[in-house]
Amino acid sequence: MIKAIVYKSETGFTKEYAEMLSNKLDIPCYTLEEAKKNLNKQDEIVYLGWICAGIIKGVNKVRNRYKVKCYGAVGAFPKDNKYVDSLVKSNALEKEKLFYLRGGINFGKLKGYKKFIVKIVGNVLEKNDKGKEGSEELIRLFNEGASFVDSKNLDEMIDYIKK
Repeated sequence: MIKAIVYKSETGFTKEYAEMLSNKLDIPCYTLEEAKKNLNKQDEIVYLGWICAGIIKGVNKVRNRYKVKCYGAVGAFPKDNKYVDSLVKSNALEKEKLFYLRGGINFGKLKGYKKFIVKIVGNVLEKNDKGKEGSEELIRLFNEGASFVDSKNLDEMIDYIKK
């Protein structure tokens, strides 16, 4: 039985998804730090983490401490099977246990080098991809920020959890 939704969030998108999932499943929701105080080792959880350079933050900490039913990876890019496959590989996960949830970029909450890197990516996209099909949304996202959080993005994950 799943004891909690556990998450690690940087700018709030992962927290939003964790709270939505918690409400839909009527399961408590904890940050990774709170989970250490409220859960026992090997309790079954669902874990959500934000993506930075292909790594889902906190995965190794929960993998070694809890029994993880499934993972949610929250990132800025549109959902793409190749990208999900690369996340599975770089985080040593099983594909059927990873769900990609599109979050966004919030420049108001980004700080230091992370904000700088996101701006560089935006500049590179604008320089190299301007005019390419589908690139305008990404260029706008990396230059202005946006949120793509939507409870519908959780449907597939909820179906998996309920089985």
